[in-house]
Amino acid sequence: MNKKTVETRRLSLCEEKAYPISDKLYGIFLEDIGFAADGGLNANAVNNYSFDGEYMDPDTMKKVSDPLRYWHLSNGKMTFCRKGGPGVSRYAKLDVNPQSCLVNEGYHGGHYGDRPAVSITKGETYVFSCFVRSEGYEGNIYVQIKDGTGNALTKKGTIPDAEKEWQRLRVTVSGISSGYGRLCIAFDGEGGLDMDVVEFYCADHWGATDPKWHHGRFRRDLIETLQALHPAFLRFPGGCIVEGMDPDNSYHWKDTVGELWERKPKFCLWAEKQPDGGYCQSYQIGFYEYFCLCEDLNMRPLPTLNAGLACQIRKEVHSFDFQDIPLESREFEEQIVQDYLDLIDFAKGDPETNRWAALRASMGHPEPFFLDRIGIGNENYGKEYLAKFTKIAEAVRKKDPSITLIMCGGHKPQRKELDPYWRFIRRRYPNDLLDEHSYHSPEWFERQAHRFDNYPRGTSKVYMGEYSANDLHSRKEMTIENTNTMASALGEAAFMTGMERNGNVVEMSSYAPLFNLIDSENWYANLIDFNPACVCPSANYYTQQLFGKYYGHTAVPLEGELPQKVHAGVYVSATKSEDTLYMKAVNTSPVPYRLVIDHMPVKNGMASGEILQCDDLKAKNRLAFEGEPVMAIQPREVICTVKNGKLEMILPPQSIQGTALKIQ
Repeated sequence: MNKKTVETRRLSLCEEKAYPISDKLYGIFLEDIGFAADGGLNANAVNNYSFDGEYMDPDTMKKVSDPLRYWHLSNGKMTFCRKGGPGVSRYAKLDVNPQSCLVNEGYHGGHYGDRPAVSITKGETYVFSCFVRSEGYEGNIYVQIKDGTGNALTKKGTIPDAEKEWQRLRVTVSGISSGYGRLCIAFDGEGGLDMDVVEFYCADHWGATDPKWHHGRFRRDLIETLQALHPAFLRFPGGCIVEGMDPDNSYHWKDTVGELWERKPKFCLWAEKQPDGGYCQSYQIGFYEYFCLCEDLNMRPLPTLNAGLACQIRKEVHSFDFQDIPLESREFEEQIVQDYLDLIDFAKGDPETNRWAALRASMGHPEPFFLDRIGIGNENYGKEYLAKFTKIAEAVRKKDPSITLIMCGGHKPQRKELDPYWRFIRRRYPNDLLDEHSYHSPEWFERQAHRFDNYPRGTSKVYMGEYSANDLHSRKEMTIENTNTMASALGEAAFMTGMERNGNVVEMSSYAPLFNLIDSENWYANLIDFNPACVCPSANYYTQQLFGKYYGHTAVPLEGELPQKVHAGVYVSATKSEDTLYMKAVNTSPVPYRLVIDHMPVKNGMASGEILQCDDLKAKNRLAFEGEPVMAIQPREVICTVKNGKLEMILPPQSIQGTALKIQ
């Protein structure tokens, strides 16, 4: 690039004006949307594994029980039973013979009907396990993964004669060919056989050698993709599923702990996006697993619980009568407030004196989990929410004064919508956080780069709990094609420099949603797409990764003039740790710029960093249900020069750059 043709802008680093900022700024928000849990994080590839499937009736948006959905038995008879199983769940009753075959396709997003979706890699080892009980059946059970034409993808595993009492049996098989297949369970005898809690998962799952991971298991490649973000915290389990369609459908953390067969599945609110309502939360991934994951990735847990309100957005959109739990009711005290108090005990209590702490210990974690903050509700708003927040907050404060509370500010990004909640929390809860959500256009995010400059300091702080440049609240339509593009990454990056500069008032932030199983189409803008075999990080993912990697907990102001016009702006932030200075620079314009920054307390020489750049604002990384990702936008190395206290950076058009420099 010819430097003579590049406009130069000069800045000064003002180290004497440095100030401490949040050490929790960049985290992740995890909701079971887009089949993020079952079909994604959940290493078990068996769909409706415990014959407890609960789904949504698309017409009434009410619960439908369908215990045998996604299971197919040829040449035999299959029914289900509610009593006498290994736990509180239903189980399958089979009448089979040597020509019978029980098949499960796995998770295919629920959008295009049945198709093989169990991913097998040649040479990899897989585990099959289930509870079985003979009701007159004598013979072996055979387990194998076969592709759509019947070709074997794994070796055949053999389970010997089942006994008359429930047994949990296990066998391993190895991959002999790579591809997608279906779980096929065959028989060489005939008679009655009961089956429950069927699992098929890769032996090399996350935490495979750690005994605390003997309940729900995580898919390794997805967790490693999260780990590479360097997240400071994890918000779970959502999201709209926290609220649910009604009290029965809302997320109850107590349903998600204990032995797998003791957990109580329910339909996912996002089943509304599936033509057949086929989206069940099995809770194989529950609160225990989320806490363990936070521990493994060194993240602070941010559990978020229901505030006694069904999803208020859906109340506005649909004509259904979604019920809430009245504030002055026994149910509110016992089902809502008590859940918060018992969660604190589950995470931090003494197993010798508390039943919930004893449950945690029995699951494999006798030591307490770290817990210092809890979210009260999701996207809730209005006077009823403020009253319910107050009652919950007072109970939590009495139980554990060290807990920081996260209050909702609704779901709209406009300041006039947020002002009542800011006035309330600053007056009554100045040490807690307000959760702002912003879904808008890339241009809006770029204009909001100075959003937090004038927020008051020394009082309640911001949790930017959900944000994404996806056009939801703009005049455009959110589509697959206009989301997760280079344009959206640039808009978010400009906004994020503003969060860094205001890291003394913006304490936490998280992009949303996090995961998407290709073809689920629950939501069009997602940080990470995946199919059963591989992962496809978006341009927005790499932006989050860059900002999380090149970040210190002290902000250093910069002085000087930069062009700041939508689609023609340059946005810069500087932070430092004890020995490293981090520079972030975003150029949203179609022309390059040369930055010269003086008063740099760093050594002479070359400094390396990473850059995201693409000439096509519509470019995006793409993934199909089968095959490898097509990557249009990925980070590459960039080199900067430091000489006599001056840093020189070339900012190509439409680029996001992070640089680490050693402080001398």
